[in-house]
Amino acid sequence: METVRGIGFQPSGRIKNTGTILEKLRRHGGSLLKSIQDLAGARIVLSGGRALQNHAIARIVNAFTSESRELRLVDRRTNPSHGYRAVHVIVNLHEAPVEIQVRTHWQHEWADMFEKLADRVGRGIRYGEPPTRWTVCKDDRDAAAHAREYEVRASVVAAALSLSESVKTLEEAELTDGRSGSTQADEMWREVHGHLIFLQELIGRLVPVPETTYIGKVDK
Repeated sequence: METVRGIGFQPSGRIKNTGTILEKLRRHGGSLLKSIQDLAGARIVLSGGRALQNHAIARIVNAFTSESRELRLVDRRTNPSHGYRAVHVIVNLHEAPVEIQVRTHWQHEWADMFEKLADRVGRGIRYGEPPTRWTVCKDDRDAAAHAREYEVRASVVAAALSLSESVKTLEEAELTDGRSGSTQADEMWREVHGHLIFLQELIGRLVPVPETTYIGKVDK
């Protein structure tokens, strides 16, 4: 990533672990490993919003184009992946694709929160699936408790996705009418930050999906 550092950015490295790779292969029907474009990459988290993000992307694209590197853009801002928003610059380096994620501050804060939520309620929410259910419970009382817990987890996922839409709306408003730094914009971002903190606290109290199941009545 010397090219990225050379134009003034300090990216953090990203390498997928074995579990994440296997999960992705399963979801793509066991497709070839070489088809996964983000086995390795970098992430750039910006201090500002969409205007700064657009400027950063233009600089990155220009830097790699000047080196005659093949690249393509995946813009997940207007077409998010289940709440996730960012711009990915995919570059071929040494015959392998390398993905550079470019996120605004709030896109990153949301993505970090949603990753923690996925660790608690099931990784499938990152692909639009509902929270994972316990498949086996001890008895009817246990099943009822798990059903209530499931409803709580589902409501937290819904709130997180709604917050993603709020971030999108505010970032687009700043980009189009220049409300960044205004009293009204600051108040709106404080509200977003408050919702984010509240969700993080809720996530910390959620019961994690158990790694083992109990022998007993199936939870419907």
